[in-house]
Amino acid sequence: MANETENPDLRDLVDALDRSIPKQGASLRIPGDADGNTTIGNQQGYLRLGVELLKAGLHPQALGDSHDIPHIPADVAYLLAPGSKSPFEMCELVDDVPPLPPRAGALGAIGQLLAAVLAVIAVGLIIIGALAVFSRIFH
Repeated sequence: MANETENPDLRDLVDALDRSIPKQGASLRIPGDADGNTTIGNQQGYLRLGVELLKAGLHPQALGDSHDIPHIPADVAYLLAPGSKSPFEMCELVDDVPPLPPRAGALGAIGQLLAAVLAVIAVGLIIIGALAVFSRIFH
C-alpha cells in the first residue's frame, strides 16, 4: 500500500497541476459502452481527467468492500456530461495486468465480399447436388 510520503516530487507536481487546471468548465462525454464509441470533451476536460488519474494513482490504496483487491479512487464524476458513464467506477490495482482476451475482428470490405461469394457458391453447389439427386431418383 502506498503512503503519503512516497514520491514527494511527483505529488508536488500533481498538486501544482491540480491547482493550475480549473475544474470549472471541464467536460467529457464518455459513452456507456466501449465498443468503438468516441469520447468527446473539451481540452480542459481531458487535462482534468489526466490530473484525476494521476491523483488517484498517488493516493493511498484501500481494500475493496467486497474483496481484498486494492483499488484507487478516481474522482471524475464532476467531468461527465449528462448521459455519460464513468469507466472508472472501480480501478483495481494489481502488480501484473492480465492480457485481454482476443477480440473478434471485423472481416473488412474484401473479407465480406469473399464471404458472400463463398456463400453463393455453397448455395449453388447445394442446389446442383439436390437436382442431381432428384434426377437420379425420378429417372
